Amino acid sequence: MKKNTQKTHRFNIIDFVLIVTVLACIIGIFVRHNLKEDFVESTDTATVTVMIRGLLKDNVDHLVVGDEFYSQRNGEKVGVLKAFETKPAKIRTPRMDGTIATTEYIDRTDVMCTIEVEGLSSDEGFMIGGTDYIGCGTSLLVRSLNIETEWLVVDIDVHGVVRER
Repeated sequence: MKKNTQKTHRFNIIDFVLIVTVLACIIGIFVRHNLKEDFVESTDTATVTVMIRGLLKDNVDHLVVGDEFYSQRNGEKVGVLKAFETKPAKIRTPRMDGTIATTEYIDRTDVMCTIEVEGLSSDEGFMIGGTDYIGCGTSLLVRSLNIETEWLVVDIDVHGVVRER
């Protein structure tokens, strides 16, 4: 005859680690959510100058002043196009003697754009929407209703604080 004995589960270190991990995740989500709402209440505005390198001349017509641009990574609004200017794109090729030869592309252009963005200015830099860092030299993949492209941030001028209460 078999004895029916129930094994009782004893609390061990693995159970403790799992409980602490789950609690830490819940607390982290709660804190992150509250921090983002604090940033939305207090935002800075900035004028960002970006460069689009080697854009096909046919696609320049797709840049429309007033268009809103969104991040291709997370879909959040980056900013509004305020102005742009074009100049011929150039190829720089080093020669054997160490000098650099410059030749213009026939069908491409470089575009300098001025973008109005909202975010948070901090000691670490400017955060678009309070979450995405941008700085000089940062590359952003963006899209509007008319075009998808890559921006290279050239300059950031923080010029105002907007308080929403």
